[in-house]
Amino acid sequence: MSLPDINEVRHRIEQVKREDIRFCLMSAYLLAARISEIVSYSSPSDETMGRGPRGTDVQIENFQIGETIEKAAVFKLRTAKRGGKIRFVALPMNPIYEPWTQPLYGYFKKHGNKPVFPFTRQLVWQYVRKWKIFEGLFYPVDKYAVWKNKRKIRDVNEHLKPFNLHALRHLRATELVQFYGFDGRDLATYGGWTFRSMGLPSTADRYLSLGWQSYFPKLLKRRE
Repeated sequence: MSLPDINEVRHRIEQVKREDIRFCLMSAYLLAARISEIVSYSSPSDETMGRGPRGTDVQIENFQIGETIEKAAVFKLRTAKRGGKIRFVALPMNPIYEPWTQPLYGYFKKHGNKPVFPFTRQLVWQYVRKWKIFEGLFYPVDKYAVWKNKRKIRDVNEHLKPFNLHALRHLRATELVQFYGFDGRDLATYGGWTFRSMGLPSTADRYLSLGWQSYFPKLLKRRE
């Protein structure tokens, strides 16, 4: 069992007709973000707070590698867990490395100091389901145990689930590891996972909001 083809998922996102949803999905994928880290609003019954960015939450930075200077769009996100801890995700502006960065940067900037995605995650779910954006795609779920009152009720074997919004985050993480050569520290810094979840000392978690420069050179790789 494996994740769907990355190019197929990207193509489907590019074909989304509604502009705000299209850029929302592009953001969720490229930034390896939970959807609640992209949208700014929450429904009354939703316990998960929308922490989406404003148009001002992206800046252009220069990164020097040898004698070459590469421009990076650095996006500021508020992590859904751990109280909205800020992390920075850098993407190459050069389209030979990432063709979505420039359009996404422009979309952010035109919103100024207003939320970029002023809607709820439920609206995104409803649109994706209605227009069958990811119909026919699946992602693998590893075997896990179901617990209740500290007692294991049953084991659930590995299986496939229909591809959903959260799967975008895991698809991007897989691409970062397999194509760009990210290690656990890079992945934690980029995606907001804790160092402990990556098998690294948890004492470094306080520095997760720093250090996009450490992984940025790995992103300077032409897409297949």
